[in-house]
Amino acid sequence: MSKFNPISSMQIVTKCPMCDFKYDKNNIKVIDSKDGVITLYLNCQKCKGSMMMVIMAGAMGITSISMISDFMEDDLDKIEKSCVEYDDVLEMHKFLENK
Repeated sequence: MSKFNPISSMQIVTKCPMCDFKYDKNNIKVIDSKDGVITLYLNCQKCKGSMMMVIMAGAMGITSISMISDFMEDDLDKIEKSCVEYDDVLEMHKFLENK
């Protein structure tokens, strides 16, 4: 099975949802790619609007979730590559419960 390349095969979002300007696929940044889940950052050349997109390739096909963001390209370096674990959620719940 060939590896899924979200940028070269991306038909999901081709235009900025804010100004309808066509995205330049060369400016799409892959933030993270792990276990069939790819996180992308898209920035419009025209209106400078940003969007984050998560693409999941599974047995039933490709699913994507996208949201308009206020991230700037400089902010991408600040994003941690780690995710929130179940234990982190439980610990926070216990902390808040005791407050």
